[in-house]
Amino acid sequence: MARVAALGAVIAAAVLVALLFLGGGDSYNVTARFLNAAQLVKGNEVQIGGVPAGTVEDIQITSDGRADVTIKIEERFTPLRVGTRAVIKQRSLSGIANRFVDIQLGDGDGAEIDDGSLLAEDSTDTAVELDQLFNLFDPVARVAVQDFLEGSRKMIAGRGQQLNQGTKYLNPTLSTGGRLFRELSRDEVLLGQFLEDSSTL
Repeated sequence: MARVAALGAVIAAAVLVALLFLGGGDSYNVTARFLNAAQLVKGNEVQIGGVPAGTVEDIQITSDGRADVTIKIEERFTPLRVGTRAVIKQRSLSGIANRFVDIQLGDGDGAEIDDGSLLAEDSTDTAVELDQLFNLFDPVARVAVQDFLEGSRKMIAGRGQQLNQGTKYLNPTLSTGGRLFRELSRDEVLLGQFLEDSSTL
């Protein structure tokens, strides 16, 4: 009898160790569907609020050319809630392998997103690559972009301190501007016209 009890204790201990060291099945994964993977690769970092929060586990291309990106989220950040967005960003304009997924949390009162769920394309966004952006333009629009950038450079020349002081007031404007450029980027003609008009201001 004592031998049976001892054997049972050993088995229970082995199961406990397996649960502790093999994860116990409490990993949390969601799949985010992006228009394109924007040079994201397996193993890239996932962040929440600028803090490392997980990794890219897998990337699969759908039949219609979208990218299904499976991301693993650390338990302390789970569960995600309805309204959460996933955005592929780049750490800098230089380099290729510098992408990460930025998870922008939804309302804390939103319904929980189950493990294994899909974040649809309307809940994701992808950073615009500069070369892709310029490839949209015809020669006239490219000249307009150059004029626009040169005009911006001249406008802020020698005003670094004023610019730094003003940036704290820009967040609402930048948020609105981000939405504007996402819409403009869907229409090549409209975007080109916007830049041409802006270069003459």
